[in-house]
Amino acid sequence: MPAKPLSVCERFNLQAKRADWPSRCDDTLAFDNARLKDLVGVWQAARGARDLPMRVDFSARALIRHLRDIAFQELIQEPGAPRRFRFGFFGSALAHYAGDCTGKSLDEIIPAQHIASWYGSYDAAFEQRAPLRFVSQFRSLNLDYLTAESFIAPLGDAGGVPCGLLTSVAYTPRVS
Repeated sequence: MPAKPLSVCERFNLQAKRADWPSRCDDTLAFDNARLKDLVGVWQAARGARDLPMRVDFSARALIRHLRDIAFQELIQEPGAPRRFRFGFFGSALAHYAGDCTGKSLDEIIPAQHIASWYGSYDAAFEQRAPLRFVSQFRSLNLDYLTAESFIAPLGDAGGVPCGLLTSVAYTPRVS
């Protein structure tokens, strides 16, 4: 009998263990933070009957309780260049920890030795085509004293092709 294929999260978690990424993926969406739990419902309402919601489906009214704590990232794929993720919106509560990243690309913010784990989580959300929960220990941005519970959800274009992300993070002091 062939082995059951690994889920997106199981594959991410194996890669994270092999590569010593301080992050674990959970597709049960069992968020500890109530705001992140609520954001799952906001994403699902914006999606409606489609496979993926588009960025334009998220009104300020729908996101009013989340605006300080979310970021929208756009996938940039230019011919002959590596793909990049650019922050189109970066909430003020996130900026408190990382500085204002609006208009910046992820690779301009995160050191090269840590970027693979970030891309790995983004790729997992694209492949899952649904929100995922990540729990991470920061090793960059001078935030190595925090644990992050993150909501990462894919956004699509008009044809349903993943082209961006809606993310949110709840920070807590790291317990040794």
